[in-house]
Amino acid sequence: MCLSTVYLLKPDREKELISKNIASITYENGELILKNVLGIPTKVKGEISHVDLVENFVYVRETPNP
Repeated sequence: MCLSTVYLLKPDREKELISKNIASITYENGELILKNVLGIPTKVKGEISHVDLVENFVYVRETPNP
């Protein structure tokens, strides 16, 4: 089983851990919904910047609030 770690990319190029052991990601109403291996959701306003399939990392870029 391949689970991913999701990081938020900050404007200063730093990354902040959002969640580990993510099994699925969906997009709904401007939010990413990250579900961990237990099915617990975490909502993040943003979009996927890039995905590293070898290291199992997902990088999310914040979207500005309207």
